[in-house]
Amino acid sequence: MHCHLLIPGLFPPFRPETRNTLRDLSLPALVTLLARGSQKTLPDGSMDEWLCRTFGVEKRHDWPVAAFTLLANGGNPGSDFWLLAEPVHLQLQRDRLVLADSGNLDITQEEANSLTAALNEHFADEGLSFFPTRAGHWHLRLAHPPAHLKTHSLETAVGRNIRNILPSGPDGKRWHSILNETQMLLHRHPVNEAREERGLLPVNSIWPWGGGVLPSNLTPHFVHIWADSALTRGLAAATDTPCANVPETAVEWLHATQGRSHHLVVLDALRTPALYGDVHLWRETLLHLEKDWFWPLRQALSRDKISRLTLYAFDSGQARSFSVSRTDLWKIWLRKKPLEAYFGEA
Repeated sequence: MHCHLLIPGLFPPFRPETRNTLRDLSLPALVTLLARGSQKTLPDGSMDEWLCRTFGVEKRHDWPVAAFTLLANGGNPGSDFWLLAEPVHLQLQRDRLVLADSGNLDITQEEANSLTAALNEHFADEGLSFFPTRAGHWHLRLAHPPAHLKTHSLETAVGRNIRNILPSGPDGKRWHSILNETQMLLHRHPVNEAREERGLLPVNSIWPWGGGVLPSNLTPHFVHIWADSALTRGLAAATDTPCANVPETAVEWLHATQGRSHHLVVLDALRTPALYGDVHLWRETLLHLEKDWFWPLRQALSRDKISRLTLYAFDSGQARSFSVSRTDLWKIWLRKKPLEAYFGEA
């Protein structure tokens, strides 16, 4: 059995002075797997891109992430063109316009319903239909698909000056106008007035990305998928691949796993603390993964319960894989390195 383990946020772009807090981390299983594994730099810039490529999804101007995440949330994308329209807060910092996503906003479903209803009324003539799929994650159906619209993922935009990563291409200017109208509408909405009275950040814009139509005739690549992320679960649904939530530990996963083919597991608990630079939460989460996942998987590999383990790390537009077999564990001449030695490697 070959286990493909996706770990976004494993090598985050923490500042050099911050990395000093990582030097006493005890991660014997993880550093062994990294040292003994065959390392490759992948062409994919993100986990989303890797997933789409692996499942045979064709990229037009964007990867059609919105359609798959809608499918994962019980929606029916049909043959329509969809965008993610993530609710965000934009803050002017001198000459920079910086984005904070819904993870910092604590939006309620009632607020999401009210805000999207106002947007739907305003943009009805434009053929835009907003759906508050979840309180912090909205989808947008376009009656008139754009001829060429290039967007950037929300993860790319969080905490950054967004002026240079706004929607672009021949349809970019139209979307700049749509975003301006959205910001004016949301600025004076009663929901945001009430939020500000309670000391909460207003939801003063949206972030559109991941546009496209749900592709057909995709073929399964894994016999089973274990993931909590919406894109992964949407890809599983589109390919009729059995999918389950990620177990708490690798021991539970091994007990539930059958067969000797390819299995996909997505461990994304490091993604949020890495994205927001929360070193302490990232550190504690990694220690739990070492105990609950990396150590049991190393043991399972050495006992031939799995034939190969491939770890995939996605950070700051870089993707790397580390593939290790049972016999690779005996290559003791491959010296182990501390985890921070992998940070920033291309």
